[in-house]
Order: sequence, then C-alpha cells, then structure tokens
Amino acid sequence: QEFFLCVLQGPTGSAMRQLKHHEQKLLKKVNFKDWKSTNNVRDAAVMRKYFIQDDDDLEKYNRMCSRIAALANKLRDMPATDADRIKMTECLLDKLYDMGLVPQSKSLEECHKIPPTAFCRRRLAVMLVNLKFCQFMKQAVETVEHGHIRIGPDVVTNPALHITRQQEDLIEWAEGSKIKAEVKRFNNQMDDFHLLGN
Repeated sequence: QEFFLCVLQGPTGSAMRQLKHHEQKLLKKVNFKDWKSTNNVRDAAVMRKYFIQDDDDLEKYNRMCSRIAALANKLRDMPATDADRIKMTECLLDKLYDMGLVPQSKSLEECHKIPPTAFCRRRLAVMLVNLKFCQFMKQAVETVEHGHIRIGPDVVTNPALHITRQQEDLIEWAEGSKIKAEVKRFNNQMDDFHLLGN
C-alpha cells in the first residue's frame, strides 16, 4: 500500500486525494509479492501441491536448504582427517536423517541434494495423507486445525509442524475425536461401552 501511495504522489511530493472505498478494497487484493516478471511458477505449484497457506514457509525452506549447503561446504574445506570435521559431519548427517530430510546418512553430498520440497514432505498435513489418515491435503489441514490429531499425548493444531522420523510413529487420532469414533464404528472396533452412548 505504501508503494501505491508513493506512486500517487505528485511531482512536488504532496499526496494526492484519499483512496475511495472501492479503490482500497481493490488494493487489498493486489499481491505485491507475486509479479509476472518474476519466475515463481514453480513456487506456486509447490505451494498448491502441498497446500502451504503461508507464503513465508517456502522462503524459510529455501533459506534452510542454502544454509545446510553452506555448512556442508565449510566442513568440506576442513582437512579430511580432522577429528572435528568427522565429528561435526556425523552430527549433521544424523540430524538430517532424524529430521527425514535425507534417505541415508552417508556423505556430505547428501546435504547439497536437499530440495525445499524435502521440508514440505515432512509437514504434518502431508504426513497424514501419506499415512492414510486423510485422503486429500486440504482435508488433512482442516483435520489438524480442528484438533483431531495428537502426537504422543499432545494435541496438535499446526498443519505446518515438521515431523521427525521418531514422531512419525506417534501420530494418532486425538481422544474424543468424532472422526476417530467414526473410523472405529466403520471398522467394527467400537466396544460395548461406547455403543451404549457413554
């Protein structure tokens, strides 16, 4: 909006008339991040595929990938026989493997191959679709936001939560969830106590 108001200023720098109501409404719909000249078609496709609601999430993933690659380059510059390099390389690869970003912790080459979509695939909503809790990504996001999912004992309402390999096995339906009751009823797993309406 500030950019738009600067354009409306005259040559002397004095501001022109106030924007009318319908002009302000139109201005709210303008997305200043999404210019036709920029090459963000791929980013839009990734956001659509993984149902990413916040624009900044993909930028954060890109930033983290570049930082991981930069750290790998710094470790590479150290002597191969250096004890600190060996220890830090093992720590980095083990951490990346635990986060689910690399398939195996073998070498620093894995660090350069991490795309931003590796982070997208570990989001809670995406994991729910992969684990067959939900059929569609939008449905998974709504399920999480409505408090139907828990990780261990804690109910989670953030669909963008990063799921590690350890947390992957702890994803369950929340206690008292109507979806959980419906799934049990469908699979004939309801016990007599619940069938009586208790």
